[in-house]
Amino acid sequence: MEELKNKQICECGGKTIQEAVIIFQETTLPYKKAKKLVTLCNKTCCRRALMSLYNMVEFGAIDYEEISFLIDAANDRSKD
Repeated sequence: MEELKNKQICECGGKTIQEAVIIFQETTLPYKKAKKLVTLCNKTCCRRALMSLYNMVEFGAIDYEEISFLIDAANDRSKD
């Protein structure tokens, strides 16, 4: 589980999943603005993973395996 928490969620901001969780927990901003705190950009490369994580944090149950899967899927798409 620790390995998943330390996985980089977006190359743009260089933040890990755990760092993103902390940022989302500490902000009251809506997703679009909170996302910028994590990614430091306006790109959509990690949109699915971040939006899912934001919703999981909001509802209090985080599925790190699902987030990891979404990150891997986005990375696979960007390689094509």
